[in-house]
Amino acid sequence: MEKFKRIIVILCIMVLVFGCMSLNAFATIIPEVEATEAQGVNMQKLSIESYSELPAQEFLDLEDLEQSKTVFSGIQNKAFSSRGAWAIQDSVFVGNGNLTDSYDFYVVNLTAKQLAFLKLDSSNPNLLAVLYTINNGSLGSSTGWGVTANSGASFINVPAGQYAILIGSASGAEVGNYKLMWNCSNPSGASAILNYTDDLSRVVLYYSNSQIMSNGTNIIDGLKWEDHETWYLPLGYSARDMSISVASNNGVKGVYLGSFSSSAPYSAPNALLIDVNRGSWLYSNSYYKNDTGNVTHVIDYFDLSGLKTPRTFGDGYADFSYGPNYIIIDLDTFQVCDFLSPFNYHYTTEGGRSYSLTNLMGVS
Repeated sequence: MEKFKRIIVILCIMVLVFGCMSLNAFATIIPEVEATEAQGVNMQKLSIESYSELPAQEFLDLEDLEQSKTVFSGIQNKAFSSRGAWAIQDSVFVGNGNLTDSYDFYVVNLTAKQLAFLKLDSSNPNLLAVLYTINNGSLGSSTGWGVTANSGASFINVPAGQYAILIGSASGAEVGNYKLMWNCSNPSGASAILNYTDDLSRVVLYYSNSQIMSNGTNIIDGLKWEDHETWYLPLGYSARDMSISVASNNGVKGVYLGSFSSSAPYSAPNALLIDVNRGSWLYSNSYYKNDTGNVTHVIDYFDLSGLKTPRTFGDGYADFSYGPNYIIIDLDTFQVCDFLSPFNYHYTTEGGRSYSLTNLMGVS
């Protein structure tokens, strides 16, 4: 009997040792993930249709144009003596005028090489807006760059210096009301025009994945989407919070233009889509209940993949397994309108939100 007991003890010890060894070996293969209710959400892949590439755009330099001295006949001889000039102090100008004399003058100063946009609307289609140089306080020659009234916007890289925008006509005899629109807020070096308003009060240009400039400001810096929902119950409330902020460096995988609509319901026919590569990601569910003084408060910070937040989005094992993760900007309102991502609860099976993306063009 004693011998039998000793055999049983030895067998038990062997089982325990073997079990511990097996558990340790298993733990080295499978990373530990804490259980959370969010893991029960059915994440579904985003089906994104194929896209075309935005055609390459070239931006001419003012120095490359052939200067024309015949745009306004005799303008050099009577320029500043014709009437006083107005100074445009800001890099963005939209102003109304009434041409009653031969010419109007608007003086502009550029402290660096900028991609300048110019547009002129008028009741008289014969009016022109042409850029002239200013040398030592006197009007120089025409740069050869300008626009005719009601012909849309023109753009060109303009080097640092002092210039004058002349409003007039080829004959010098035309008059009429006009609206002058001028935007030189963005630096040279852009590779694509993403959007500009009809009055040029906002011009959005693409430079690289880390720089999208809107009137001189890189919109990638501080780009954020957030969503908060609260449901009030008889004895408390429950809430869901989500937010994603793009990292300043290496935060963008790609940039796209297209039309976006959602069953939210809202739509952005002119949408800018920023595919997030790295960012700060927060996902939480909270529940609060006060039942006659018995208070219950639970907060769950685990996202749909089961990882705890806040965390660096893009480092998770499944962050790119379900398709792209777009922060969507409505270019008509210039507001962030949605986060089209499998990590956005609304686009899971339980979330029930549908969407469509059309006319997608990649920007490079």
